Amino acid sequence: MKDEMKVLVIFAIILILGFIFLKPIKLHFAKMFPSQAGREEKKIIGTTSIFNPRVEDVQKMLKDLNFYKGALDGKMGQQTRSSIEAFQGKYNMVVTGKIDTKTFAEIKKQLALQARNKSSLNKKNAGTKAENISYDIKKIQVLLNNAGFYKDKIDGRMGQKTVKAIKEFQKSKNLKQSGVVNARTWEELGKFENRR
Repeated sequence: MKDEMKVLVIFAIILILGFIFLKPIKLHFAKMFPSQAGREEKKIIGTTSIFNPRVEDVQKMLKDLNFYKGALDGKMGQQTRSSIEAFQGKYNMVVTGKIDTKTFAEIKKQLALQARNKSSLNKKNAGTKAENISYDIKKIQVLLNNAGFYKDKIDGRMGQKTVKAIKEFQKSKNLKQSGVVNARTWEELGKFENRR
């Protein structure tokens, strides 16, 4: 009986030590070999270890959908990850806490549905056209202005002057001059967040 008890105690100690030491090892390997969701997130958003205006945009989108309650600080902290997980859970997605392609598409879809519903409600209640301003484009214009590439009115519309300013900014940073703000362009624009 005593031998069986010793075996059980040793087994319990091994189990406890396994949990203590395996979690840091698992985290280390997760950083070395990111998951598919992690790779997709890096492609969509860019770096998440420092301030990133794309993270701030995700926070705003999740806040608009009532999933995020924190500050719009552009940092991918635990509160942002938890909000992403809650969103993924509600819409029956694989819960990773990462902004992968499916999650990003679903967030955009839900925002479009929300905007359509608000637009219909506004038209029914007030008989007026709903405001057509995009947070992302307005943010792009502000950052381009801070960087010295956009001097026109900040109106949240993707007009010719905005596209031209994006291309000029991309050229100055040796990026592909597409006129479309991708993750790399966002990363460069983010450096002008607090400049005027």
